[in-house]
Amino acid sequence: MTHEQKLKRLAQAAHALGRAESAEAQWSEISRLAESVFGYRLLTGLVFLKEQRLMRRIFSSDETISPLGGFKATGKGPWSARVLEQGLPYIGSNEEDIRTVFSEAELLIERDLHSVLNLPIWSAGGVVGALNLLSHRHAYDQIDEQLIELVSGICVPVFLSAREAEQGAAASLDISKLDSV
Repeated sequence: MTHEQKLKRLAQAAHALGRAESAEAQWSEISRLAESVFGYRLLTGLVFLKEQRLMRRIFSSDETISPLGGFKATGKGPWSARVLEQGLPYIGSNEEDIRTVFSEAELLIERDLHSVLNLPIWSAGGVVGALNLLSHRHAYDQIDEQLIELVSGICVPVFLSAREAEQGAAASLDISKLDSV
């Protein structure tokens, strides 16, 4: 895809997301955008509740691999520090990288998901979520950072809506019993 085609696709996605009338329609557009700009075999969206240090999967292109729901506590690991605290993208190129950041790494590797691109989603000066793409080895090694930032920015309203909806569900959790990322 040429630079001009990517810009046209980004503009189309921004417009379509603004017109989408449901979360399902929004995620359908995000899925199409991510596929056309980056490519993926698995796409997930995670909302981040910074005050509670919790994450929850709000979208999955394949729930047999990554089911929706369920909160995870965020820890002090390298992925949490980079993506959630510093707000920087994470690119993992191979199985070792997958093992470093995913508790379900072996399941992902068995499904030929050997690389990852995590896009932090920013709003009001902080990270509110992450868009995660997984694919074959080295799939994201040459990704343009401007594309990461543009796609992340286009996705902000979807994550803000989801974050607001998840705040209430998180209020009554006992986080000491949750898995950590």
